[in-house]
Amino acid sequence: MHEQPLVSIIIPTYNRAHLIGETLDSVLAQTYTHWECIVVDDGSTDGTDEVLAEYVAKDSRFQYHHRPKDRPKGANACRNYGFELSQGEYIQWLDSDDIIKENKLEAQVNLIINQSFYTVLTCKWYRKYDFNGNQLVMKDLKIYRDYYNPIELLEDYGRYSTFYPLHCFLIPRSLIVNSSPWNEYLKINQDGLFFTNIFLNADKILFAPDTGAYYRMHLNEQTSIVNSKEKALDLVRSWKLIKKLITKNYKKKYVKHYINLGKNYSYSSLKEGGFKEVIFLNSLFFRDQLMKDLWKKTRKIIKV
Repeated sequence: MHEQPLVSIIIPTYNRAHLIGETLDSVLAQTYTHWECIVVDDGSTDGTDEVLAEYVAKDSRFQYHHRPKDRPKGANACRNYGFELSQGEYIQWLDSDDIIKENKLEAQVNLIINQSFYTVLTCKWYRKYDFNGNQLVMKDLKIYRDYYNPIELLEDYGRYSTFYPLHCFLIPRSLIVNSSPWNEYLKINQDGLFFTNIFLNADKILFAPDTGAYYRMHLNEQTSIVNSKEKALDLVRSWKLIKKLITKNYKKKYVKHYINLGKNYSYSSLKEGGFKEVIFLNSLFFRDQLMKDLWKKTRKIIKV
């Protein structure tokens, strides 16, 4: 291993010309300098080409590519393509509207460099509100710690109803190769499936306390909203895949809280979106949630 291993920063983008400059500036500001930044465009029509041309001309560590036409449209195909082009020993996923602190790569590389090839790094994260410019520091989350059994992080996700955004992580290339690529056909919860695979194959997860990442919130965020039958079906499919992965690897250590979180979230999202047919088609998967609703209705009738 090199004294200064190469870090590949992989950024998918689509029509973020007004935001991606701030993201790329946070890359340029990194105190750790041995990186390459690969931006993969998903078909932008808003002048992203011009913005990226400036950064590529400014610094040769930036690369700008377009998603091949034979790959499905979407951020995950862009991430996979960027990974195929990358050369780094470590991978930093970064969305084109999010930001990393200037010492993030340095702090995490310093922690990971003498660890196994299957060690994952995390850090603190903050919400950045696009609609009022304020930054809200998250509470001191209970997941801000080391995990020597990575599956326990998933259980804590469920226990405390929290998560890490993808750009909090620094991941060894070898771990990604030995896990699974991003699912290019899911329309929602792709990160849940991807990181479940990562955690199931990781040796440990170490927390870097002195750095962080900013997760931008938008007023009209659409990617995580269940607004079509296709997304509704994919949301259920993603959690079925996650449950299958976990139970296959941990038959007697079933991650109950995490799976229940996913089921409860999916069920409420489908109800709010009016996708009763999808719930009916997956009634066995949502058995506990349906029984809970039935019990509530029964109690109301009894009271009347």
